[in-house]
Amino acid sequence: MRSTSLFPALLVGVAMVALSSCIPPNAPVTYSGFRMEGAGLLVAMPLCPGETVESAEIVVPRKDKKEGGFETLWSAREPRTAEARAGVFQVNGPDSFATVTKELSGTLPDEFYVDTRQVRDGKEVNGSGYVDLTELDSAELRDDEFITHKGKVMTRDEINAQAYCDKKK
Repeated sequence: MRSTSLFPALLVGVAMVALSSCIPPNAPVTYSGFRMEGAGLLVAMPLCPGETVESAEIVVPRKDKKEGGFETLWSAREPRTAEARAGVFQVNGPDSFATVTKELSGTLPDEFYVDTRQVRDGKEVNGSGYVDLTELDSAELRDDEFITHKGKVMTRDEINAQAYCDKKK
């Protein structure tokens, strides 16, 4: 009689339940925004009222498909400013975070993810946004505007307004 392990199937099932409990099935897609400010990249993550950013990182898919997962290019924690805690922060700059846990070596790739750890109602939640720097090539942004990876220009208020903030307990 042949024995088949159910472990991989169980892991997939547990992961799907965990993800579906965090993301409502009919929740709209939310977009982070980004812009160049001086020589640095400024990111705006969609946040719910009262939510604060605790840490951020830049990640890319690993090149080795067998290993899978993501590689962290830059990470930081302990926001220095109210603006950074509110989800608008500079990547790889000294102003937004007190502690850089991984320095960026080299330049940012054209496409990457920005992942954040946030606190909402006393609980940790995660946020993620996609950045495509090539969208900045043709963008003309006002001081209060950001661009999404889809090329849509949005203000900070518009970015936050799209966040799914579940009020049901």
